[in-house]
Amino acid sequence: MLSLIPNYSGSNYRAIIDNCPINRWPQDEINILDGNCSFCVDYLGCVEVSEPTNSQICCESFAKLYREFETGICHANPSVLWITGYELRVVEKKSKNLVLAQIMENVLFCATTTHNSDQLFYTCRDTYNDRWLCYLFVVKRNMSDRLCKAIGFAFRMCERRKIIREGLETNMTTKNNRSTG
Repeated sequence: MLSLIPNYSGSNYRAIIDNCPINRWPQDEINILDGNCSFCVDYLGCVEVSEPTNSQICCESFAKLYREFETGICHANPSVLWITGYELRVVEKKSKNLVLAQIMENVLFCATTTHNSDQLFYTCRDTYNDRWLCYLFVVKRNMSDRLCKAIGFAFRMCERRKIIREGLETNMTTKNNRSTG
C-alpha cells in the first residue's frame, strides 16, 4: 500500500486511504488520525496471562470470564472504547469515568474469539507490575473485525512514529559525534 513512511498531514493521506481497494472502513482510519474513533463495547474486565501471544490461552480466559458474565457472577460495564494512534481508553458510558488507558506501545496482540464473533480481547503489558494482562470486551452489532482492524491501524501509526523518532535520534547522535575542522 505505502512504500515509504507517509506524511500524515492533510488531504494527501486521506486520499490514499480512500483509494485503497482493500480498505473496508476508511472513516475509522481518518477518525483515528483525528483522535475521534470510538466504539460502544461492554467491558468485562482483565485477566493476567502467562503467554500473551497465545490466542488459545486468551480465548480460554475469555470463556471463563464470559461464563461468569452469563451466569450473573460478574457484570459487563457498558463503555466506550476510544482509539487513537497514541492510546486506547475505555470510558464508562453513564458516569464518563475513565476505566482504563494504555499507550499503544504496550499493546501486543488483539483478536476475536474463534467461536463467537462479538467477543474481542487484546493483551497489553502492565509496566507497573511487570505482567501481561488480557482485556476482554463484548462488542455490539458484530463489529469485532472492524474494531480489530482499527486497533491494528492505531498500532501501525504508533510503530511508524517510533521508527521516525528513533531515526531522528540516530541522526542527531551521528551529527553531534562528527568533528568539524
